[in-house]
This record gives sequence, C-alpha cells and structure tokens, in this order.
Amino acid sequence: MKNERGITLLALAITIIIMLVLAGVAIYGSLYENGGTINIVIDETVKQQNMVQKEKDKMNTVLQDVEEEWGIGPNV
Repeated sequence: MKNERGITLLALAITIIIMLVLAGVAIYGSLYENGGTINIVIDETVKQQNMVQKEKDKMNTVLQDVEEEWGIGPNV
C-alpha cells in the first residue's frame, strides 16, 4: 500500500481553489473591463435615452408650432 499513487485531498483542494481564482479573474475581466458586457449595455442604454430625449424635444417643438398656428394651448 505504500507505493500506491493517486491524487490526494490536498492536491484536489489546491487545484479547485486555483481554478476558482482563475474563473473569477476571467469573469471579472469580461464584465468590468473596457468593452465588457456591462459597459456595452450601459453605453447602449445611454444612447437610447439620448435618442428618446431628442425625439421628445422634436415632438414638443412641433406641438408648440401647431398650438401657436391654431391659437390653442397654454402659451396663447
């Protein structure tokens, strides 16, 4: 039995810990660094919010023009 070779519990635990650390670093790097998933989602959301705001401004301008032309609305 002295010559039996195999993986020990300590070696298995060390291997699992190293793999978890590497996985954590890889996940963190892909989510939070430049070009990461979260940054892409945030950038796209900001772009869409800006686009919606521009469209709202256009609609308000058109509405004000129509109100002035027809003599209706709060500004008359």
